[in-house]
Amino acid sequence: MTGKEDDLKVTENLEKGLRQNHGIGHESLNSSLEKKIEVERRREKSHKQSQQIEREISNDLHHNRE
Repeated sequence: MTGKEDDLKVTENLEKGLRQNHGIGHESLNSSLEKKIEVERRREKSHKQSQQIEREISNDLHHNRE
């Protein structure tokens, strides 16, 4: 692939991900500060939940080794 084709694929994947995860397209997201803030809050919450799950799994693995 050329650089331009790579850029197009990334853009398509980003658009698809935004729609699947947040129900909004890139253009709509960029046109509204409120929507950007809402999406970022959801992403931050999801990230924190993932970190918590990772800590729990790590603790479980550590305790099972003892």
